[in-house]
Parts: sequence; structure tokens; C-alpha cells
Amino acid sequence: MLATIFTKSIRDRSVAVVLSALAVALLGAGAVWIYRDVGDLIAQLVAGMPETVVSAVGLSGAGTGTTFVLGEMLNLLAPMVLGGIAISIGTSAIAGEERDGTLGLLLANPRSRTSVLLSKTWALLVMSAVGSLFLWGAVVVAVGLVGSEIGDLTLGAMAVHLMAFTMFMGGLALFIGAWTGNAGVASGASVGVLIFSFLAAGLLPLVNGLENVARIFPWYYFNSSKPIETGIDLIDLSVLVGGTALLIGGAVIGVNRRDLRAGAGGTLAERLLKGHPKVAGYVERMAGKPMVANIPIKTVTDHQFAATISAAAIFYTAVLVGPMFNGLSSTLGELTSAMPDALLRIVGGVDMSTPAGWYHAEVFSLVIPAAIGALTIMMGSRALAGEEDATTMDLLLVNPVTRSKVVVSKFVALVAMATLLGFATFIGTVGGVLLGGLDLTIMNIAGASFQGAALAVLLGASALLGGAWTGRPKTAAYSGIAVGLVGFVMYSFLPVNENLAVWAKLSPFYYYSDNLPLENGISWGYTGILFGVSLLLVGLASLAFERRDIRN
Repeated sequence: MLATIFTKSIRDRSVAVVLSALAVALLGAGAVWIYRDVGDLIAQLVAGMPETVVSAVGLSGAGTGTTFVLGEMLNLLAPMVLGGIAISIGTSAIAGEERDGTLGLLLANPRSRTSVLLSKTWALLVMSAVGSLFLWGAVVVAVGLVGSEIGDLTLGAMAVHLMAFTMFMGGLALFIGAWTGNAGVASGASVGVLIFSFLAAGLLPLVNGLENVARIFPWYYFNSSKPIETGIDLIDLSVLVGGTALLIGGAVIGVNRRDLRAGAGGTLAERLLKGHPKVAGYVERMAGKPMVANIPIKTVTDHQFAATISAAAIFYTAVLVGPMFNGLSSTLGELTSAMPDALLRIVGGVDMSTPAGWYHAEVFSLVIPAAIGALTIMMGSRALAGEEDATTMDLLLVNPVTRSKVVVSKFVALVAMATLLGFATFIGTVGGVLLGGLDLTIMNIAGASFQGAALAVLLGASALLGGAWTGRPKTAAYSGIAVGLVGFVMYSFLPVNENLAVWAKLSPFYYYSDNLPLENGISWGYTGILFGVSLLLVGLASLAFERRDIRN
């Protein structure tokens, strides 16, 4: 399938899209199966919850327990996973080709920049459609296999809204990449928009006077109209589709207005803001200077810009969540009292009417693992496999260092970066607690932040092992993502069934948050297990890397 840019792009991404959609469908069906014994109870309790709270997940109080659980999974997990895949496709379209030094090869053919970009864009749109429609069919089949029914859910409408949303997120990454030529900026900024959009669209409608502010975020147009229950909303779809068209048009202008890069070259500010020296100076200070004193320092500085974006997103999210608690405390009390322990597992098994429970549900249960884990998985996947893919591993190994030392050095950089982002979590949470006047101790916040960093290290080590074993960055990244995704679902849903609860201890999320560190402080035993497993994975990575022929 190398005849055209379009078909090659489809070939490169089709397996990842289909497998991601299938994984979401199977996880959703698994959640339905686990909750099957408490479905009626869930339905009764959901019907009594405040409407604004249930609406935050894109559902209403009607329906069965099965439809609520499945709907909650599809309204959260599906856009996160498929939106992330779309961002990856959009990032690689132009900025990824520039990073790999292959865009010049494409343009050496009788194709214009606009033609190349539109071919890549067409592949992005097709793969977004394929992923959403495949998910629709896979959910129907998977739920049927576990003996449940879809009920009144309009999965077709959900698939259409999901398709438009993923196209928008991919278009955003495409736009940023076309204007900057920097894959790290494109993916980091787009993932930040994805996560912050989810939080804002869910939380802002709960605060009096901020309901309309949620309309500036793309997630609002994905599920605010509850398409999974009420059908397609043409206005919301028009916003997403129109926004995608504008982003694509802007990408065409951007890629034609600047000098393209042939692989690495120039400072970040020069690539990002050529012609704007004053603004570029600020960006240069944020990105830092590349340092090559040793492998860990070089690796850290290579990811400094992405880390800065992630740290800023974590910090500001943690700060904003604190003052929000005071305006929502009464609603959260009603919600927590109405939900059984089984349903509370979805939001981390905490009492959200308390400051500790609120921060755990809104920041530590999802945002921290996603934000820090995304960075460490990226670092782990590029640590070895990225060097091979860029044909720079031979330059690294020509130095008097062993392969094992390279693996350990890359891991040291990964740990350092996770620690730095854990510190950003700590500072942001302390700031939010002080602004909101909440009762949380500094030591407990530090413990929760440190355990979050330990979880991210394990996810990064999983990607590192995948890269050491295969030498392929995509496979390495999927290894880390799979560990995180499956682990989150295992910890969230298996304890609901007493016969399966013990298996939740196989999830790294169990050792990250089951001791509720924001309430009880750090568990050194659990933290030791996370770091111990990480060291085991690094040891296996070293063995695999030593015994494998390096690709060049």
C-alpha cells in the first residue's frame, strides 16, 4: 500500500486505530459484565442523583444500570483513546515527517506541499471515521457476547459525535504541527487541550455563572447534548466539523508559509516562531538549551519543552480545582451519599464531599496518571526504539558505553522527569488547597504526588521494555499505554465483584491509590512495589537490548 501518500498513511495507522477501538469495546463490555449483579441498584441510585452531576458524563438519570455503566465508559474512555490516536496521526502528518527527515523525500516527488498535507489529512479523516464506526459495531457484538443488551442507547449517534470530535483533535495537532514543524509541541499542546477540555466541560456547568464558559471547549460539543441517549445534535456537530475545516485550512496556510526542516536543526524558538525574536526568546528560555554532558542530561533536555507544557497543565488544573470545591460541596455531598461503593469505583472509590476525595477524583485518579504517564511513556518509547528509528543508536553506541548503561541512563532520565512533574503536582495542589482554604496536609499531598510519580515511572518502564524488545517506537508506546489502560480498568471495576476483587492487586493503580494517600499519607510499601516492578522491567529491558540485533 505504498502507491500513494494516502494509502501509505492508512496502512501505517489502520492497525492501531482498529485495535484501540476493539480494546475500548472489550473494556466496556467487561465493565457491563462486572456490574451485572448490581445493575438495578445502580439504575435506582442514578435516577435519584442531581441532574447536573449525571449530565457531566453525558447521560441522563433514565435507563438501566447497564446503559449507565456502558455510557459512562464510552463517554470517557472512547474519546480519550481515539482522540489520542487522532492527535498522533495529526502530529505525524507534517511535523513527524520533518522530525524524521522524510518530508523532503515526499516533496522530491512531483507533489506540492498542499497536496501532501491534504493526502495526510484525508487519511486522518478516514481513520477517525473507521475507528468510531468500528467501535460502534464492536460494542454491539462484545456486549451481546457477555449476555447483556444495549437498551435505548443510540450508539450510532455517539459514533458520529465521536468521529467529529476525533477529527477535531487530529486537526488541532495537524494545525500546530504545520505551523511549527515540531512534533513535541503539536502532540503536547493537543493532549493538554484534550485533558483540560474534559475537565472544563464536566466541571464548569456545575458552577453557577460559568455554564457558558464550557462552550469554548471541544469536549462540550462531543457529549453535552447526550447523543448516546438523545441522538445526533446537528448544531454541536456543525461546530466540531466547522472547527476541523478551519484548522485544516489554517494548516495549509501554515505549511506553505515557512521553511521546512530536514530532520533536527535550529533551536526550538527558531522553528516555532521564526520572525518573532522577542516572543521566541521567551520560548527559548522555557525550552532550555540542549545539553550533551551525559546520556541522562541529554535525554531530559530533549523532552524539556513537553515536560514544561505538562507541568503547566498539571499545575494550573490542580490550582483551579481547589476553589471549585467550595461552590460544589453541597452537590458533591448529595452525589456521594447517593452512590454505592460499587459505583464510586468509577471515580476512584472516594468520598467526593471531602477535600481529599474531591482532589483524588478530579486530579489524582485520572489527570495525574494521564499527564505524567503520557510523558514517561513517550520518553520510554523513544529512549531506545526512537534512537533506532532515527538511525542514531549507532552514533550513541560508538561511544565507550555498554548497552546496559544506555538503558539505565535512559531510565534515570525518565525517573528524573517523573519526579519533576510530581513536584509540579505537589506545588499546584498546595496552591489550590490554600486558595480554597481546604483541610489537606502538606505531607499527604507530597505522598500522593510521589506515588503518582512512581506509577508514571512504571508506565514509562513498560514502554522502555517494549522498545528494547522490538526496536519499534509505536510498539513501545502501545506497551506502556496497554499497561496503563488495562490497569486502570482492572482497578476500577474488578473489586465490584467479590470473586474478582483479588485480581485488582495485579494492577499498578492499586498500589498507586488504594491506600488513599491524600487521606492517609504515603504507603512506602506500595511505592516500593511500584519502583521494584519498574526496576524489574528495566532489568528485562537491558537483557532484551543486549541480545538483539540493533536496527539501522
